[in-house]
Amino acid sequence: MSKERDLIRKEHTVYEVLTRYPELKPVLQALSPKFKKLDNPVAFNTLARITTLERAAKIGGVYLRELLYRLNEALGLGADYLAVEKAAIQDSLRSGEALKKVVELVGKHPSKGMAASSPPSWIEAARNFPTMDLRTLAEDPFDRVMKLAEGTKAGEGFILVQSFEPLPLLANLSQKGFLYHTERIGAQEYKIYLIKER
Repeated sequence: MSKERDLIRKEHTVYEVLTRYPELKPVLQALSPKFKKLDNPVAFNTLARITTLERAAKIGGVYLRELLYRLNEALGLGADYLAVEKAAIQDSLRSGEALKKVVELVGKHPSKGMAASSPPSWIEAARNFPTMDLRTLAEDPFDRVMKLAEGTKAGEGFILVQSFEPLPLLANLSQKGFLYHTERIGAQEYKIYLIKER
């Protein structure tokens, strides 16, 4: 990585990112308890040197794009990262390589008001919606969530459970007509209620 503030990418190692930006360690550790091992100097100076962020995401049970978005956003580069991802998606769609899978970073951050700080009027009905615990899925949950969203009619919805708030995924669902409300249950548990408005 050069001395200028460049985008953090999947091929960068944990060691080079945290050596350059030590303030990102708590951001990384908030995504998964497995990253607490980075506090161990031996692990940091050995394993972190050979572990890319792509590999770290798998180890931590976090999907890669969320990890990259969080790190870049903490540096003030979240919008730049989203723009790069969106351009890559558009290129792959034009080439016909990703007609089936449109990743969660299409579009911008959810607009203000999409995630209300106080419970919205529809929350009580939403508490009876079906629940999908994303923490139990081995693969990137994007396709499964999108399939669920596609089959959801106006006035219906579902609940997602994750160890962090998946902002890029929620941005995509917002563009598809969903409103959402997030409740933090614990340090590693967020419950996101979604209802299709239109």
